Amino acid sequence: MQRLTVLGAWSALMLACVLAYLPGLSGPFVLDDFGVLTFLGDRGGVTDWATFRAFVFGGNASPTGRPLSLVTFLVDANNWPAESFPFKRTNLVIHLMNGALLGVVVGQILRFSQYDRQAVRWISLVAVGCWLLHPFLVSTTLYVVQRMAQLTTLFCFAGMAVYLSGRARMADNKTQGYLLMSLAVAVFTFLAMIAKENGVLLPLLIGVVEITVLAAQRHRLPGLNKLWATVFLALPVGVIGLYLGAQFFKDGFFEIVVPRDYSLYERLLTQPRVLVEYLNHWFVPKLYTTGVYQDHFIKSTGILSPVSTVLSMLLHLAFIVIAIAKRRAWPLFALAVLFYYGSHLLESTVINLELYFEHRNYFGACFLFLPLVALLYRKARTRTFVAAAIVFGLILGSFTHYSATVWQSLPGMVEASARKAPTSARAQAQYATQLFNAGRADEAVQVLDRAIDTIPDDNPLLLVNRLIILCVQNELDLEEFERVAAIASDMRFDGRLINVYSVFASRVVEQNCPAVSAANLRLLFAAMLNVPDNQDQSSLEYSHIMYLLGFAETHYGNASQAVAAFEASLESRPGASHAMIMAAQMANVGFFDEALK
Repeated sequence: MQRLTVLGAWSALMLACVLAYLPGLSGPFVLDDFGVLTFLGDRGGVTDWATFRAFVFGGNASPTGRPLSLVTFLVDANNWPAESFPFKRTNLVIHLMNGALLGVVVGQILRFSQYDRQAVRWISLVAVGCWLLHPFLVSTTLYVVQRMAQLTTLFCFAGMAVYLSGRARMADNKTQGYLLMSLAVAVFTFLAMIAKENGVLLPLLIGVVEITVLAAQRHRLPGLNKLWATVFLALPVGVIGLYLGAQFFKDGFFEIVVPRDYSLYERLLTQPRVLVEYLNHWFVPKLYTTGVYQDHFIKSTGILSPVSTVLSMLLHLAFIVIAIAKRRAWPLFALAVLFYYGSHLLESTVINLELYFEHRNYFGACFLFLPLVALLYRKARTRTFVAAAIVFGLILGSFTHYSATVWQSLPGMVEASARKAPTSARAQAQYATQLFNAGRADEAVQVLDRAIDTIPDDNPLLLVNRLIILCVQNELDLEEFERVAAIASDMRFDGRLINVYSVFASRVVEQNCPAVSAANLRLLFAAMLNVPDNQDQSSLEYSHIMYLLGFAETHYGNASQAVAAFEASLESRPGASHAMIMAAQMANVGFFDEALK
């Protein structure tokens, strides 16, 4: 009877998770989704081995290309454009699978910690429920491309489950136990890593379980063979440590390298504040966060600039020191703390990534509620425990449902993010575009002006979007264009702004703003090549600038220079779809021979 009750409770939890996320499943693709999924249609769809290989093994998001993640997108579509619903549905299914696997892992951990069967069942259910229903994970689950983070988590959970199964068998059959543990580390680390690179952290995180939960039971559990532990756990951790340590000695550690507006040093200083913000969102859930617009976080420029930098460092240091000191006395607390920080070792230290992304907590936050739930179970009466679990679950589920409702439409997401993150240039620019498209041009300019005043440094995303609106309103004069052009052409080109520059250039050649001509565009894009960082002919930045220059030359009427610029762009970054766009541009102005070439 109790088994049926537990099965019913797990089924209810999974159903509650589906219902919470249901509104967001019909939501649109956003941002990086297009940068990955549009390649489905690059060769007329993925229909044979050649197109399969090109899509799955042609990823350029990272050194591995993340082929395992890319192949799963073919479950949902094999061409582009495609409907978003199947992709988001699959993400939700993976989220539920992760919840089930996390339940297995938590159950194993509690059994190692000698909790009785009933405690294992109910603590696991509630701890996993808090993770599954948490609104801070909405942007990971409903942002299609973050399936990569979900799949890494899936294989890490599976690896931990197999490892702990082998660890439990060591007492009876060491050979079988070590075989399972070896397979868990080797196979699942590889699978997790080709889904997303931070899967390489699995040996480290298994080591965290060893030095906390399992170390607390050392009096009754056999210790690990030192050679095995060195090869399978210590050596991978050492390689990661050496890789991260090498970043400190890179040329330019203290220099800002576009598209970032911070150095690796500043990023390292900022991450303690970022981690505090993550923990705040986790333990004090919000109805809605900044969503996909995560460029709102202001960097730290010194240990006291702002002062919250050093305070955050001290807070994290205190947690880590207490967790290590009490890892045998408070194993679940130590597990939650060290596992969380360990999971952030790659993405929240010195690798040149964005400062802030919610999906970085998807895996690492999995045990954060476990010690609290276990404590409540031990200290409270059964009715109190059940009532608290239901109430907290309803709060989390309702918050997630609200957030998923916001994700239902792009306008809703944009407006909510813009209001939530006034320092996000991307959110403010997108919101301004949305207002302009709705016929509210004056409000759009006000949003951009306010953002330009609020956000430190000149931001070309905001400045060029403002030019677009003024251009369409026929309010852009040559002086304002030249002011912005001087700023934009004096900095390293941000490859993410190709669409913004393309839209502005199209507005100009369509003669929406007579004060600016194709000749002015030629000067702008040619001047960008004077910046040393834009001259690397193998870079994406160079490819984009040469495309824009080719566009300007095309509409200026200079066919030979346009062809030269387009060919330089393609040589830097080959692509069939890129070439077709260039050919279409030339054909549109009557350069048919050049377009055919």
